Amino acid sequence: MLSVVQTDKERRMDRLDQYRIFAQVAEMGSFIKAAHALEVPRASVSASIQQLETQMGVRLLNRTTRQVH
Repeated sequence: MLSVVQTDKERRMDRLDQYRIFAQVAEMGSFIKAAHALEVPRASVSASIQQLETQMGVRLLNRTTRQVH
């Protein structure tokens, strides 16, 4: 039976992944470049940043159609 309950360790790993993704986006200035470097779908990068911003209650990145600041 598949458990839907996430352990504390799994939650910490998810948060670490979100921080890693955020750092890559900030460093590269692009969601697409970060996704390519991390070898994950761009949608996953966007979702991770959005979740992190929601959890922290602040906007972490200023986005334009061409870059991220």
